[in-house]
Amino acid sequence: MAFVEVSSLQDLNCSRPSKRRTPTVAFYPAITCLLAGLMAAFVAPAHAAQNSIGKATLTLDSCSSTGLANGTCYRAVVSDCPEATGDFAAAVKINEPANLSQLRGTVFFTTGGGGNALYDYDSEFEGDTRCAGSNCGLLVVQEINADNYRTVQIDFSDPDQLINEPDGWLTGPATDGPRALACRYATVVHAVWTTLLNSDTAHPVCATGNSGGGALIAYAMTQYGMGNTSGPGPMFTMVEATSAPPYGRIDHGCAGTAAPTLSVSCPSGVKISEDYGIQTAQDFVDPAFPSAVCSADINSNGKDVYASFQHDSVVSDDFPRPSYKTVVRVLFGSEDLSAAVPLSSEWFSAIKSTKTSVCVAGAPHALPEDYDGATMIVSDVMSHCK
Repeated sequence: MAFVEVSSLQDLNCSRPSKRRTPTVAFYPAITCLLAGLMAAFVAPAHAAQNSIGKATLTLDSCSSTGLANGTCYRAVVSDCPEATGDFAAAVKINEPANLSQLRGTVFFTTGGGGNALYDYDSEFEGDTRCAGSNCGLLVVQEINADNYRTVQIDFSDPDQLINEPDGWLTGPATDGPRALACRYATVVHAVWTTLLNSDTAHPVCATGNSGGGALIAYAMTQYGMGNTSGPGPMFTMVEATSAPPYGRIDHGCAGTAAPTLSVSCPSGVKISEDYGIQTAQDFVDPAFPSAVCSADINSNGKDVYASFQHDSVVSDDFPRPSYKTVVRVLFGSEDLSAAVPLSSEWFSAIKSTKTSVCVAGAPHALPEDYDGATMIVSDVMSHCK
């Protein structure tokens, strides 16, 4: 088992063409500059505009026979998220610790992409024979639960299959894409905390999620106020984002060949482009927006920019330097050479509060699939969720 722990990620050779497609203005230079200045002032966003959550109704539902046994499951129906039309349903699985009188805290779990799988039975976290049944996701949830933590897993697909949600929590459209649709996660977390946990502030509330699941945590902390006391609650005590958040700077990810290239710390000193690539854009970015705006920008090599890409990012134009009361831990795998690494480092580098990054040798993008990655998550939660 080999880990490299650092306090920040390197951000070197980050360059991007400054010229963007702009309309031709047939005025004298002085007037052109004046107009440009006035336009910039007009479109400047309000500082730290916090997003609002919706409402969620929780009803008891049956649990599948897979994953961690003895869970209690619910169907959560989310409504009134500002940019999401219609209701959205998710599955919630809760496992209480064996010794509830010695409860150490509550930990939320989310999976990658659209988050439409439970953490303890996600095929992306299976394959390492060092984990029982080759299921390292189950190992993470089971070990944390056995250490007297309540575990709460969210699957962003309708357990009763009544609502069509082909892309999980990313099922759009929403003008502000993933930022707006992350309302679904923040709303479910708030509903579980208030309805089922009676707004418990005596015990810590923590979270971990991989890739898109980690992005949900980052959005909840930054844009929905769960990284401090400005939000509806709970305030996360500690979070562990693994290979996340890939929506650190959507404007960079959708820029095609014009995307910046960063020198990252995991793998050490390797330069990786922030370009999502067409397949990732089509699968995990476009579905959140009203049209295929990310693919269009990639195909134009950064010239056909959707106006709110940066605003819709975790490191947005109204939260340029996030500061949290939450302790932030980020894990990357040395085998992950995807754009998620530099895009996630954008968020990590911007954080000015307590943070730590760890490089897990040999781990892939689906980091909890790796035994060393899985055991690191377990150890981190036990050490810092308090």
